Amino acid sequence: MLHVKPSKFEAMKYFIRSVKYFFYFAFLTAAIILVLVAIGAVEGNVETIFEGGYSSLWKIAMFFALVAAVYPKFGFVCRKLDTTGSWDDVRNAAVAYFSEKPFKLENETDDAVTFRRRDVIARISKMGEDRITVRKVEDGFAMEGLRKDVIIFATGLEYRLPPHNEAQEQNNH
Repeated sequence: MLHVKPSKFEAMKYFIRSVKYFFYFAFLTAAIILVLVAIGAVEGNVETIFEGGYSSLWKIAMFFALVAAVYPKFGFVCRKLDTTGSWDDVRNAAVAYFSEKPFKLENETDDAVTFRRRDVIARISKMGEDRITVRKVEDGFAMEGLRKDVIIFATGLEYRLPPHNEAQEQNNH
């Protein structure tokens, strides 16, 4: 993976992601507990749901804060693309590739293109963290976004770019 020194903007993005995940974990836990109370699997009293009662809520909140503080470090990556193509080749291949996927072009600058999911429900389920950016970097090109998406889509995009597509053309002849 590509290592880039984080800017103040990146640090703020990281902090916002951490806060989002904290509330996401809290919401999911509350929803699960509400379902359990609704079906009668547990009593609707915090003192009986958790061993230690209300004091357990602080421990749970601290655990969520710890996980939320660390998760963005592992959940989001920047990966260098393995290609010898020009920026125009990479940009055009990325636009064509993502138009075939459930993504749409959101923004474009001289050295970056950003894509977002078309489906609003998918965006909400990813808490608005569905962006994938392909950009020119110092020594080539990189893709950044959610780890799982970057791994899948970077590999797919690389096969459309030189040297991979040149190898495919030679095999076809």
